[in-house]
Amino acid sequence: MTRFVFLAIGVVLIAALQYSYWYGDSGYLASSALEDAIEREQRLNDRLEQRNRVLEAEVEALRSGLEAVEARARTDLGMVVEGETFYLVVDEDAARRDGAAARTR
Repeated sequence: MTRFVFLAIGVVLIAALQYSYWYGDSGYLASSALEDAIEREQRLNDRLEQRNRVLEAEVEALRSGLEAVEARARTDLGMVVEGETFYLVVDEDAARRDGAAARTR
């Protein structure tokens, strides 16, 4: 009889410890989910750091000379220097789609 009591207590104790190990607040599943979240955040931080390095280089180029400013004005604002000829090439299919979309609004 006493063996059965000790065995039952042992089984209950092992079950409680296993439950705590797998499902507790600091258990295996919680720590695994936390590791995944840390890995995702690290990847996001790496991408943001790369973007920041690119932006820092661009700011430095804009501060250091007019070539970068002129290149930016050409690409973003369509600047044309005196003596240059501006050509606009239009994709007819895209123009038709845009025109049809504008008429349906």
